[in-house]
Amino acid sequence: MLQKKIRLYGSLPLNKERVIRMVTVANRFVSSVMLEHDGTTINGKSMLGLLGITAHTGREYMLVTSGEDEKEALEQICLLFEEE
Repeated sequence: MLQKKIRLYGSLPLNKERVIRMVTVANRFVSSVMLEHDGTTINGKSMLGLLGITAHTGREYMLVTSGEDEKEALEQICLLFEEE
């Protein structure tokens, strides 16, 4: 299991297009992809789950990947969050 703190898309909003991009990238991996904040866990492969947090742009989350390709999954998803 790997973890890294991320901020939801910095200055850009977490909108439908960005959610689709994240779900598409996350689903390329066998590993589980989760976002955690204040005891709440969101499946990073779930469009519905991610759409539920679109109003929380700028909030800090813990990105957690777990599985056989967890390192690559963490790296690729972190790249999405670094885009400005």
